[in-house]
Amino acid sequence: MKVAIIGRPNVGKSTLFNRLARQKLAIVGAVPGITRDRKNITADLYGIHFELFDTPGVDPFSCNALALLMNGQSAAAMRESDVVFLVIDAIDDITEYDRAVAGWVRSILKKIGNRKIILIKNKSEGKRAVVGNPTSLGFGEGIYVSAEHNLGFDEIYAALAREEKIPGKECEEQSACAAAATITPTMDNRLKIAIIGRPNVGKSSLINAIIGEERLLTGEQAGITRDAIGLHWHFKNQMIYLIDTAGQRKKSKINDALESIAVLDAWRYVKQANIVVVLMDINAPLEKQDVTMATRVFDEGKIIIFALNKSDTVHNPDEILQLVQKRIPKEFAQVPDAPCLLVSAKEKKGLARIFNVSLDLYGAWNKRISTGVLNRWLQTAIAKNPPPLAGGMPIRLKYVSQTNCKPPTFTIFANRVEHLPKSYERYLLNHLRNSLNFKGIPMRLFVRQRKNPHAE
Repeated sequence: MKVAIIGRPNVGKSTLFNRLARQKLAIVGAVPGITRDRKNITADLYGIHFELFDTPGVDPFSCNALALLMNGQSAAAMRESDVVFLVIDAIDDITEYDRAVAGWVRSILKKIGNRKIILIKNKSEGKRAVVGNPTSLGFGEGIYVSAEHNLGFDEIYAALAREEKIPGKECEEQSACAAAATITPTMDNRLKIAIIGRPNVGKSSLINAIIGEERLLTGEQAGITRDAIGLHWHFKNQMIYLIDTAGQRKKSKINDALESIAVLDAWRYVKQANIVVVLMDINAPLEKQDVTMATRVFDEGKIIIFALNKSDTVHNPDEILQLVQKRIPKEFAQVPDAPCLLVSAKEKKGLARIFNVSLDLYGAWNKRISTGVLNRWLQTAIAKNPPPLAGGMPIRLKYVSQTNCKPPTFTIFANRVEHLPKSYERYLLNHLRNSLNFKGIPMRLFVRQRKNPHAE
């Protein structure tokens, strides 16, 4: 079963979505119109499993291009759904806005066919609910709910149970199971790829081009995307979770609380990703903000792929690519050979290469090397370039082992560690990367003091 949450702006749709998801997945606030794209997740309410859609606020009165696109997102969610939660504000009486939205819902139903409409009177905690004559909207008496205070969800369960034709159950008996239920989709076997970048570099357009549909709102106006949006996709039989994020400006230029929240939301998803594509405008590549974002991604240990979008707008894309590829080692000593690709979301060029490169890098990011192979590498590296003497005494590198992956992490045990120069550690890391095929992969190398067995 699929359920869409529909209503005018600022009636609490995203709060209801977060409550049903039991996660703060959608950005919420007192400002109307925060949500602009539709967002979906697999949810579980007292044992009823369903796919849930959050949608932008419906504005039947506006002819603004962005408002029309947002209305289209809500209509698309209704088209995909079996049940529609039509949300109104229980604190207010029925407004002309509510009637207009109800009329808009009926007009969509005429185009897509019948759907079950459940009227949700949100913000009805305590004695605050004053909504009068909700039946005038034409969808019955409705259900009193407070998404913020977790009230009324037993009635939502009962309504969904009727749609699922589940025999009546006491919700109290289900509460223990519901409290333990996990809402998050299982994505352990999915390759998670996040797209980040400055505003208006084409992140949403790139994802639309990849999946072959206008799933995400796009436009010349910067900052259209606010919520991070995740989409499931397949490439060469690999399950992929694509994540679109809000555009990120310099901190000094962010003077809006909502934009700050959107940026924090974006980084929350970046931390969950395996691979991060830093998308740049080919007309202004590797600006300071690009470098700042990429450095933070490297610090998180994520695989990074640079992509130059809008390559169709310049006459010399290959020359610009070569210049950027020369700059990457200078800007990012952590991964000097991070890949950089040419793409065009508009002309749908270079898209498959992003995923071919991603699969190759993901395999190396997960790779484990045996201790025997590593110690043979260590002896080769030492023979080629021995560590310097410290006060006339040798620094002995004893042995090495891989202690983790994602990112690959290695520990070398040695004596006189405090005297080993950082430049030699960088030599070892680069030699390891080149010798064991970790090119383009963020890595960690630690040199630890070997315990002296005779110390005591």
